[in-house]
Amino acid sequence: MTTAAPHHVALLGGSFNPPHICHVLLSLYLLETMDVDAVWWLPVHRHAFAKDSTLAPFPARHAMAEAVAANYPRIAVNDIEHRLSPPSYTFDTVAALRAEHPDTDFSWLIGSDILPELHRWHRWTELRATLRFIVIGRGEPIDDADLPRGGDFVVRDFHLPDVSSTQVRQALAAGDDVTALVPRAALDWLAAHPGLYR
Repeated sequence: MTTAAPHHVALLGGSFNPPHICHVLLSLYLLETMDVDAVWWLPVHRHAFAKDSTLAPFPARHAMAEAVAANYPRIAVNDIEHRLSPPSYTFDTVAALRAEHPDTDFSWLIGSDILPELHRWHRWTELRATLRFIVIGRGEPIDDADLPRGGDFVVRDFHLPDVSSTQVRQALAAGDDVTALVPRAALDWLAAHPGLYR
């Protein structure tokens, strides 16, 4: 990652377990259609909601994400969540990034399927008051009534293909072809580490 931070960065948190094609499609869509200088991928270290049972080691997920991002100059991978005490809370992640990059304006990317659980997020009231959320459509069209009251929400009703890391892991474990689901750089990394999801 370059030392000079861009002015407006969209943050994409997730397991990247493994990275899949929607991570790339979403990032490129935002870079081409919004006033966003860069997208930073933030692989989670430990989930806040007890979803760690199938989480591959952080170094492997980070390495795969970096291999993919290396092909796109305005996409970078940040290891901030690995440097913070687990579990991973968005509030703490954003606070740490703002401390490291005080001149950067951050937005957080979420899928519309996450909207119903936002109120459960750690220090949600404070987070909502201080952070812009970019909401990407997943499933049904987004209605203003679906958005939490208060806060800064930018809605992009752009629907990604129905691909998930869970689906990719299941296909890999079964020995199925995932070339349509996983970026080539991640496939190359997995080929060099064949035991990760088998």
